[in-house]
Amino acid sequence: MKKLLTWISVLLLVPFTVMSQSTQPVTTSGKVASAKGEPLEGISVFVKGSRKGTATDKDGNYSISSSSDATLVFSGEGFKRKEVRLINDNAITVTLDQEVATLAGVVVVGYGTQRKKDVTGSVSSITSKDFNKGMQASVDQLISGRAPGVQVTQSSAEPGGGVSIRIRGANSINANNEPLYVIDGLPIDNSPVTPNSPITTDGAVRNPLNALNPADIESVEILKDASATAIYGSRGANGVVMITTKKGAKGALNVTYNASGSLQEVPNTIPMLSAQQYMALLNDLRATQNQQPEFMEDQIKAVGNGTNWQKEVFRKAYAQNQQLSFSGGQEKLNYYASLNYMNQDGVVISSGIKRFGGRVNLAYNDTKFKFGINLNTSVVKDDFVPNGVSINESAGVINTAIFQDPTIPVRNPDGTYGQTQIVNLENPVALANETYDVAETNRTFGNVFGEYYVIPDLSFKVNFGADRQSSRRDSYIGRQTKRAQGTNGDADAQVNNANNYLVELTGRYTKTFSNIHRFEALLGYTYQQFDYNSLQSGAQNFSSDALLDNNLAAGSRSTFSVGSGRSKNQLQSYLGRINYNLQDKYLLTVSARIDGSSKFGENNKYGFFPSVAAGWRIKEEQFLKYFTALSNLKLRASYGLTGNQDIGSYKSLVLLGPQGQAIYDGTSYVGISTIQLPNPNLKWETTSQLNVGVDFGFFNGRLSGTLDYFYKKTSDLLLQLPIPRTTGFSTTYKNVGGMENRGFEIGINTINIERPFSWRTSLNFSVIKNKVTDLAGLPYILQGEAGFSKDFTIIQKGAPLNSFYGYIVDGVFQEKDNIAGSAQPLSKPGEYKYRDVNNDGQITTADRTILGTPFPDFTWGINNDFSYKGFSLSFFFQGVQGSSVFNLNRTESENPNSFRRNRLAESYTDRWTPQNPTNKNSSGIAPSVAYATNINNRAVEDASYVRLKNVQLGYSFPFKNSRVFKGAQVYVIAQNLFTITNYTGSDPEVSAFGTSNVRADYNAYPLTKIYTAGINVTF
Repeated sequence: MKKLLTWISVLLLVPFTVMSQSTQPVTTSGKVASAKGEPLEGISVFVKGSRKGTATDKDGNYSISSSSDATLVFSGEGFKRKEVRLINDNAITVTLDQEVATLAGVVVVGYGTQRKKDVTGSVSSITSKDFNKGMQASVDQLISGRAPGVQVTQSSAEPGGGVSIRIRGANSINANNEPLYVIDGLPIDNSPVTPNSPITTDGAVRNPLNALNPADIESVEILKDASATAIYGSRGANGVVMITTKKGAKGALNVTYNASGSLQEVPNTIPMLSAQQYMALLNDLRATQNQQPEFMEDQIKAVGNGTNWQKEVFRKAYAQNQQLSFSGGQEKLNYYASLNYMNQDGVVISSGIKRFGGRVNLAYNDTKFKFGINLNTSVVKDDFVPNGVSINESAGVINTAIFQDPTIPVRNPDGTYGQTQIVNLENPVALANETYDVAETNRTFGNVFGEYYVIPDLSFKVNFGADRQSSRRDSYIGRQTKRAQGTNGDADAQVNNANNYLVELTGRYTKTFSNIHRFEALLGYTYQQFDYNSLQSGAQNFSSDALLDNNLAAGSRSTFSVGSGRSKNQLQSYLGRINYNLQDKYLLTVSARIDGSSKFGENNKYGFFPSVAAGWRIKEEQFLKYFTALSNLKLRASYGLTGNQDIGSYKSLVLLGPQGQAIYDGTSYVGISTIQLPNPNLKWETTSQLNVGVDFGFFNGRLSGTLDYFYKKTSDLLLQLPIPRTTGFSTTYKNVGGMENRGFEIGINTINIERPFSWRTSLNFSVIKNKVTDLAGLPYILQGEAGFSKDFTIIQKGAPLNSFYGYIVDGVFQEKDNIAGSAQPLSKPGEYKYRDVNNDGQITTADRTILGTPFPDFTWGINNDFSYKGFSLSFFFQGVQGSSVFNLNRTESENPNSFRRNRLAESYTDRWTPQNPTNKNSSGIAPSVAYATNINNRAVEDASYVRLKNVQLGYSFPFKNSRVFKGAQVYVIAQNLFTITNYTGSDPEVSAFGTSNVRADYNAYPLTKIYTAGINVTF
């Protein structure tokens, strides 16, 4: 890994290579104007292939020295780049066309846009050309690894699986740590609406953004500091992801068709014992206990390799993605519309996702009135496979494929599935094939807005938005599975609905005074309401599997179950922002939001979230006028407060619920009692953040970047605290505790070589340190439960959140060791030797210590783009260094719940024996005295990795005189080609707990290699 980082450093030095120039200098002068004839100030003018450059003055004039046959390049924010060959001409006037198809030079911020050069906050902008390419189901996957300070974790690689995003670290213990998503000005609820099945124990975390087609996205802006996020008040503490979809532009109709097909495969499986190794091991372990062997030699020879259950449930899977879009416009009206179909099979049998989507964006714009519609609708069909963190018969397909007895056949000679009563696990193939588990989610969201200009400088805008979701999940476990043998078939049907309504009223005033004072003021009022309801029903004991869950009445009436729920919460807000620009040098932004939330107590309904930021464009100062190598230098500083109110509804109130049953006059009644203590003082978490940054550019933008330092401190944590059971309850929510995150991040972009051969590089690097600062007097909190392991993370003052907590293994006891005089006097040779951390001469729970953290020391990503004529090539590396993950598959293998479960090959083929006195692996014999648990540093593994995440090769066909085609491109893409890591599990990036800060690998759906070929044609 160090060698790779060294190679990256060398690679980044290449952009500073100076290309040779002609030795016949001439001076060229002229003027640059817009298509309307207006002079353009600040346009970069440089000699192609050199560092020589200048910029136009306020009247659009420029003067530059070059060779007589040089090529001048003209570029500026918001305008199309133009190249002009001199050919002995020393006076050139250039007209630049506005870049109307993209947001070049403009950054989307809360409730508006800003010129990039005027931004005082910390904002990462990623446009469509920089997105991760290939088979991407959601916007989260598009930006993974592309922005400094933003860690994207694939919590499940299942098609449509959840993705967790941390912007500048984790802020909360019990509240949500995910950012707020805003799509075309509509803040959405990013909580998954697809219900979890209580009978398949799927545990799948679905991505709520699956409804949005990634091909419709024009840009993603990530707001990171308080200056950028305070305008969203009580929802801005975790950062804000602004998603802008594609819009039309003035011109003739463009019809674009994009079709691609993908092949997916599992790069590696977890090495387990083969059937012969497994049988030999069981015989050996029985012999050490003076028992007769279970298997004879002829049985071992006859079984061969047995059943490789992982190969039985994994497959090569195919996917297709088709997109048809229409765009164009007239002088005042433009439009964009698209249709999308995606069908992705999973690499685990019986899993996959389908999406049918459509989008319409319309915009009308004249001097007095603006009007727009952004509307997205989709149907997402999920095909689940049982998985998750359950154990024994309730364990999922991947767990059973890892630990099932390899001597059992997939099917018996009579065609029935092979099963065993010795191992408390399912036949994974039977579980996958005989479980019906599908969900269909219908989602329509969008907004309608109108803006009226009272005078050119003053406008009022009204924005109405809605997000309506409806999801139904149908589950049935067939009678051929082991878990349904006792229930004779198990069916469940659930319906969830989520509705979100938004009303916004804003007024904006912009004015420039004396050509040096630019002023913008924004005032607004917003109201947003969220409604949820659910209905669930189930039944068991069916005479046939044919009906699945389509007729629950076919089950036994005594097994019927029913449940329902409903909740609502509202936000009422007042917001304001002032932007001031003096001489295009000195920038000031002040913003504030007052949020009222129904989630909080009567005494704390409203909160105030202010911020202030300042910027200094040093490059515009006279003392840097002659420093021509410097093309941009801006200092930024900001401070502000943001909040987090994402804890669910009604946490501050007394809640009533069903409690027990009583029979009165022969009739059974369900009792009602309090199920939650009230807290009228409950309020949001508050995060204060300081940010200091610099934006820089050299050599007319050929080298540019940003550098930021930040410090975030969160107080009044929404913590679920234990309380005396004499109250009748075990926990309640209170505002106590604190946490901090600090770090720095850097992003660099270089133009290494210009045309005709072009090479561009982008690099991002982040360091973030997390620490718990206050736990309201509690010594610690233990969290984490999966499989047979519990309380494997600790929340402790002075340590990173959810650090891994357990014992340190210092090797293996050997026959010559003085075991009787050790801290484990009853151990035997071949057993693990645990560290006596507190030196008290014994191994107790007091010897547990922090073994690692889920947060990396640093993360980085580097992308290189090459182009020559019609050919293009790009490749993107991503790296994470210093994070850890708890490998529960190792703990269950080395301390199995059942003697007959399969084991990790590495731990047992090189196990300790008197003839093989290794100091690495134990003997595999269960210790007679358990001095410690299996939560130890062997299972908490280094999750650092370097991954070649994306490679794309494309060719664009030239259609200069075609009457039919405006453009066409063919491309091939490879994703996740290889990963360099010391982690022994399937993937170091996974987390079985979805968006939780507790990171563990337990039966993770495997990351896949994906190979894609496609074509993009525009008519």
